[in-house]
Amino acid sequence: MSAEIAFVGDIHGNLSALRGLCNVLAARGGPHAIFLGDYINRGAQSAEVLEELLAYSGSGRATLLRGNHEAALLDALDTGDLTAFLKMGGAMTIRSYVGAKVGPDVLSDFRARFPREHLDRIRRMPENYESNDFIAQHTQPSASTSKFRVSAHVAVGKLPRIEPQSAQLDTGCGADDGRLTALLWPSLDYVQVDARGTIVTD
Repeated sequence: MSAEIAFVGDIHGNLSALRGLCNVLAARGGPHAIFLGDYINRGAQSAEVLEELLAYSGSGRATLLRGNHEAALLDALDTGDLTAFLKMGGAMTIRSYVGAKVGPDVLSDFRARFPREHLDRIRRMPENYESNDFIAQHTQPSASTSKFRVSAHVAVGKLPRIEPQSAQLDTGCGADDGRLTALLWPSLDYVQVDARGTIVTD
């Protein structure tokens, strides 16, 4: 197994991008992947993305951190108020679980079709992953730490923002022109795929 670690930015329901990036990582020897959250919403395949990520994590090859979109999902299911979730692109997630024929009671349909395993696993997702050298979480960690800080959450354009003490990896995956990025530790090299899962080099 590779000694590398791969930090992966927001996916937002793009299964092709996830599969393409996983293929790229496999070709590098299969580094342990730390996914930084926001697996759902915006793209059309949130249910499929979460299913594959849970299987990937279950194999011991990945750690899944919880993003603000997963937190909003839990809040919506717990409170029964879908307002904030829908404002974040949640309709696409609901459609991916319920199907095209969403009935008049959207919340009941969504709750009925949302797998218990997905719900339990999201609840157990940690918010950060820390080693002696770095701290990774969905939102940017405090600059008060001397460790290298890795985050996603804020879109930074097509290329990741890599600074001497930090990196931001949300490169717009979930949009038609977005990319999915993995930062490789400790080299700080990165790999990317486009919305179709094809590796990009520019």
